[in-house]
Amino acid sequence: MTPESPPQPPRQRLFLNSRQTTKSLALFGSALLLMGTGLTWQIVQKRGNLAIGQQQQPPGVPVKLTTLAPETVTISSDFVGSLEAEQVVEIRPEITGRVRRLLVEDGQAVSQGQRLAELQPDQERANLDSVLATVTAAQANQASASANVTSAQASRNNTRFQLNALKDDRIALKAEVDLAKEDYRRIEFLVKEGVFTEQQLDQARRDRDVAIANLASIDEQIAAAEESLNEAQAGLLQAEAGLTQAQANLNQTQANASAATAELADTFIVAPFAGVIGDIPARIGSVVSDADTLMTLTQNSLLSLRISVPTEQAPELRRGQFVELVTEQGNILNTGQISFINPSIEPSRQTVLAKATFRNGGNLLRNGQFVRARLIWRTEPGLLIPPVAITRLAGEPFVFVAEPPGAEDEVPPEVEFVARQRPVKLGKLQNNRYQVLSGLKPGEQIVTAGVPNLTNGMALIVLPADAPDSDFVGPPPGE
Repeated sequence: MTPESPPQPPRQRLFLNSRQTTKSLALFGSALLLMGTGLTWQIVQKRGNLAIGQQQQPPGVPVKLTTLAPETVTISSDFVGSLEAEQVVEIRPEITGRVRRLLVEDGQAVSQGQRLAELQPDQERANLDSVLATVTAAQANQASASANVTSAQASRNNTRFQLNALKDDRIALKAEVDLAKEDYRRIEFLVKEGVFTEQQLDQARRDRDVAIANLASIDEQIAAAEESLNEAQAGLLQAEAGLTQAQANLNQTQANASAATAELADTFIVAPFAGVIGDIPARIGSVVSDADTLMTLTQNSLLSLRISVPTEQAPELRRGQFVELVTEQGNILNTGQISFINPSIEPSRQTVLAKATFRNGGNLLRNGQFVRARLIWRTEPGLLIPPVAITRLAGEPFVFVAEPPGAEDEVPPEVEFVARQRPVKLGKLQNNRYQVLSGLKPGEQIVTAGVPNLTNGMALIVLPADAPDSDFVGPPPGE
């Protein structure tokens, strides 16, 4: 027989009875129901608040649209070249001397005739004083020679007057001789006839001989007066020659004085035209000659640009055509005009040289400056679009055009436009907008804001033009 085991304590019950279990499950279910009801109410409340505070928007990407309209576009060609000043000179002295003063600085604007530098004037001033002394002596000599001419003219005139008086007296004496001879012949005849006596004939002979003697005497006086007149005339010629020589000497000394004055003036170096001072290699105290450059002077008010135009475009060249100097971003720096067209073609390059002239207001441009130039051929109607409307795929430009949705588009019926990605061909940038060569037509609407959020066929929400930019930030809905 097996011995009887000692009595065990009663085992603890791990499970409630069915009644208790049913009651516990009921309480747990009630708690879950209350929690679910509260969560559901919170969700409904939040959705209700959202519905009250904000109207639900149709699906799509917010964008701004621009309607394309014809505009005036320019047809042009771009060139690169350097600007050239109309006048650029190296300022050099006319004489050898020591630099005493420099009166301008690098980069200073000067006017025509303005003094730029001064050389030491000591030698030139001494030369001028010496030459002025010779001018004074020559003036005195010329005055003396002029007085001699005046005296010789007076002597000649006096001698001529005396000669004329003697000639007048001779005429009277010649008449007396003729009368005396006629009286002698008449009395001689009457003596032969016995009317007059020999004494009367002798008296007539004496009167005749005296008249002849008087005529011979005055002839001698006339001859002497004529010789004196010749001598006076020779003296006058000699005096006039002396005056001519004195005048020549005076002219020479005055020319020497002018040259000396100019040399003294050359100690001041002046600007030959208005311009801007360049580099100044000269230094105060250095000795310079006409082979040394003191400084450079550039006239920047007018600048020219050489343009080599291909021969196929040369027939379109015209004087007066506009040329724009532009930055790399397309901004216009200055506008000039074609001023010269070479009648010949450059054989090696098959181009035609043209020059454009620019007025340099404000001195913003410089001689020798490399620039981008745009030669305007003509203007015509066209389309321009802003860069923000352009996207590029594999380097090719595209724009998004707003079009009504088609049957193939799976969009809600309230959607008015969808985005159509369209390739375009672009021209040059004009006033920060690109010219459209092909791909778009007037009247079409393109997306100009919200472009980064678009894909082809996506529904669009068109916002007003004054909508804030924050409406276009972030990825498209659904991402």
